[in-house]
Amino acid sequence: MKLTLTTLAAAIGLSTAAPSISSNSDLGQKLLSSARRLDGYQDAEVDYTWVANYSLKFQGCHTTPQWNEDADGEDDVKLTNLNLVRFRLCPSDTCATDSAYGCKSGYGDYVVSMDTYLQAYLDSVQQDQEYNCEYARSNECGCYNNGDDYGTFEKCEYDCFMNKGMEYCVVNNPYAEDGGQQEEEDDWDLMDMVQCQQLNGGAYYTGAYCSSDG
Repeated sequence: MKLTLTTLAAAIGLSTAAPSISSNSDLGQKLLSSARRLDGYQDAEVDYTWVANYSLKFQGCHTTPQWNEDADGEDDVKLTNLNLVRFRLCPSDTCATDSAYGCKSGYGDYVVSMDTYLQAYLDSVQQDQEYNCEYARSNECGCYNNGDDYGTFEKCEYDCFMNKGMEYCVVNNPYAEDGGQQEEEDDWDLMDMVQCQQLNGGAYYTGAYCSSDG
């Protein structure tokens, strides 16, 4: 199973019209536990399990300069950019997905680093995909009925996942090994792309960043 570039695009290409996230979900709990409330109220001992009837509404992405604490030489960069994701905690019954505000009363605004947001998002997506793959493999594909022929099993499983649009479950293409059409392999590790990374040892770097319009 693998995360795709589409998955990353969904995480970093959020707009204010994006669906809200349940505060009671694993993703919602991870974000709330790492976020800072913007009105200055922050209690390290807060238990966020009580916010079962709230939703997290994406508000925007912002870049702010910060002092580089690791800079100890003359040539080291003294200022770095910190990317922050801002979201609003709204009562679920008044949280509107088609509104940039989400809600206008009974809310709290929070910020969390983009690295933390993307890591939590990708972790959540990977858990959901692993569950979906195993469920389809055990309950829907019916490939275990093919006996001990592993090659037939691989092709059956591959066909099942592809027909269901679950390409992320495919580890390899068994037909390519038989001389069929070779699929292009995606060597990008999306977990590595959460932070700025050098691309194939060259002069270019990849990583998530905030667009000019937030």
